[in-house]
Amino acid sequence: SEDPLAFWRERRFELPHLASLARKYLSVQGNSVASERIFSSAGNLVNAKRSCIDPVHVDQFIFLYKFLK
Repeated sequence: SEDPLAFWRERRFELPHLASLARKYLSVQGNSVASERIFSSAGNLVNAKRSCIDPVHVDQFIFLYKFLK
């Protein structure tokens, strides 16, 4: 329940190398670029002409498109 960055900030003089690594890796900001790309690919695949594609097949097509590039 404690803030990990505050924990390492308090111990930065005791363990300076670990504290700097912790600050580096714990402060990585998340983003939604990967999920937006997948939704965009799915939107290109499922359109008015292909609206009857089974959802399982859509998942498989998106998986193949993403990982076989």
